[in-house]
Amino acid sequence: MTLLNAILLGIIQGATEFLPVSSSGHLVIFQNILGVTEGNLEFTIVLHLGTLLAIFIAYWNSIKNMIVEFFKMIGDLFKEHSLCLEKSKYRKYILYILVASVPAGIVGVLFEDVIESIFSSLFVVAITLAITGVLLILGDRLGKRNKRKIEELGYRTSFFIGIFQMFAIMPGISRSGSTIVGGLFSGLKKEEAVEFSFLMSIPAVLGSLLLKIKDIVTLGASTSVMPLIVGFVCAAVVGYLSIKLLVELVQKGKLIYFSYYCFTVSICLLIYNIVTSIVA
Repeated sequence: MTLLNAILLGIIQGATEFLPVSSSGHLVIFQNILGVTEGNLEFTIVLHLGTLLAIFIAYWNSIKNMIVEFFKMIGDLFKEHSLCLEKSKYRKYILYILVASVPAGIVGVLFEDVIESIFSSLFVVAITLAITGVLLILGDRLGKRNKRKIEELGYRTSFFIGIFQMFAIMPGISRSGSTIVGGLFSGLKKEEAVEFSFLMSIPAVLGSLLLKIKDIVTLGASTSVMPLIVGFVCAAVVGYLSIKLLVELVQKGKLIYFSYYCFTVSICLLIYNIVTSIVA
């Protein structure tokens, strides 16, 4: 792993993880066309830790309050035999995020490897990127009059948004894009839909990291320290900037810009598939 590769992969991870263009779809593209791989297991974990740090920095106030209220909620459970959700909106945040994480959690644990192997061709990614483009057009038209806040979601609506995250396990379907659209479709205000999308990604990322760390313990580490540090910093910085950019564009109703990008890449991939099949 060279420093140049570490910088490139860190930038790719930080940008595509949060901008609604599908990080997994771009990984398939880079692997198939450019021969750029995600790196070995510990480098992949470090990149995800970088993007996780970006979320913590961008939404630290909400995350800090959720952590505090979690322990208070546990205390109330023992003292008053109730979660006392009315005491803070952040207690509801915690429960709704957990409920929203269930669909992707189940499918991810049971079928993620199978899904990635089946849907990892360039042709399939071309189709799923086009689907992401359609979702973003819908998202661009939704939410203009939405007034709902995260604490008003309820369990069924949270689970409904979680289904959007479940489908994002397929390479080419943007996790951030699909969950933001799910939130907007459920009546969330634009900024609330973006925040809920990123907050609900935390359990998904942590769960994925735990599974990968288990594999590292089995296989052992092999990457030198400097590329890990460089990749981590690039992923965190670019990830934070990407979050801020996405929030601004969603508030301005400019999600459609990303749909143009997804459609363009989709068409290019289809052309590439046709040309390579003719040449072959």
